Amino acid sequence: MNFKNQFCPKPFEYLDIHYVDGEFRAYMCCPTWLPVNLGDIEKVGFKNLWNGEIAKEIRKSILNESFLYCSEELCPEIQSQNLHDKNFLYKKDYLDYLSYTQGEVPHGPKILYFSEDRSCNLKCPSCRKDYISLSEEDVDHLISVREGFMPELMRDVESLNICSSGDPFASQIYRKFLFELEGRKYPSLKINLNTNGVLLTSHVFEKMNKVHANLGSIFISLDAATEATYNKVRVGGNWDKVIQNIRDLVQAKKRGIIDHLQLDFVVQDNNFHEMPQFVKLGKELGVDQVYFQRISNWGTYSREEFKRKDMAHPQHAQYKRFLEVCRHPLMRNGLIKKGNIQRFIPKSNRDKAIEFIKDFSWLRRTRTKLKKILN
Repeated sequence: MNFKNQFCPKPFEYLDIHYVDGEFRAYMCCPTWLPVNLGDIEKVGFKNLWNGEIAKEIRKSILNESFLYCSEELCPEIQSQNLHDKNFLYKKDYLDYLSYTQGEVPHGPKILYFSEDRSCNLKCPSCRKDYISLSEEDVDHLISVREGFMPELMRDVESLNICSSGDPFASQIYRKFLFELEGRKYPSLKINLNTNGVLLTSHVFEKMNKVHANLGSIFISLDAATEATYNKVRVGGNWDKVIQNIRDLVQAKKRGIIDHLQLDFVVQDNNFHEMPQFVKLGKELGVDQVYFQRISNWGTYSREEFKRKDMAHPQHAQYKRFLEVCRHPLMRNGLIKKGNIQRFIPKSNRDKAIEFIKDFSWLRRTRTKLKKILN
């Protein structure tokens, strides 16, 4: 893929922390999309990690337009053609990033993901083979280590995301954090939640009242449009309960407590047929967006098993059927965020309009150049 004049700000402002095999591993993007571990933040220290050699090399790969460390196939920004054009970077931060030619940045992360705790009340086959819950010893250790690097880590954070590795409300660590954080002390902080939604009842939502003013987006992983399919892909869940919780969250959004509410759908062999119906469900429930993401292998499947799960692979036996589902009229709805399956879904009128505008980008480039000459 040609990345000429393309730019991605994530390695300059994003940090995702995981706890794997006793290590606090840090990444500069979602590990599925940019699978390079910066190191163990507990051992290396935040400063040495954030501006370490690995981090600087990743940033240089964005600046030299090679995108060497990124997964072109899985990154939704690449697949959706949502990377920034360097010719039209008007945001001051992004313009500053272009000047960091040695890959070192003077500030800390602005977008932070907490993914250390994989505890979850579900055992979805696409994610794990069994239920995961941290021992009390691990909980104490994680809390202790986090308290050590948190003040420095949080200094410049504007967006805090919890959590893509498990469920915030199945985690003792994240529940404690969300129930106790004094949000008023961080007026510019936005907290975004990734959850399966089962435990996010109206009662639990009210227990987070200290951070209600900080709530940004809530992303609910549903992966189905019917209870029968939900029970296959979200093992251990409760369809009626999660749908009621979503309805309650829609009401909270109407009251202005939540900025954005989204339903997520990991596309796989036993749910892809419900993609159009999922769009319809999202519309009926009144959410802001529905998001489709191609399934990834997080070590749950053997190579052969994953081949059967990945509908978007051209060699899959039902690939043509998958393409037919993607061409369903409902899949052109403006409610959809297409993620890394962008290329399989026909363009909506909105998409075509955006492309039409982009086709005239050369006019803006010419105008910019003329202004420079005339000045």
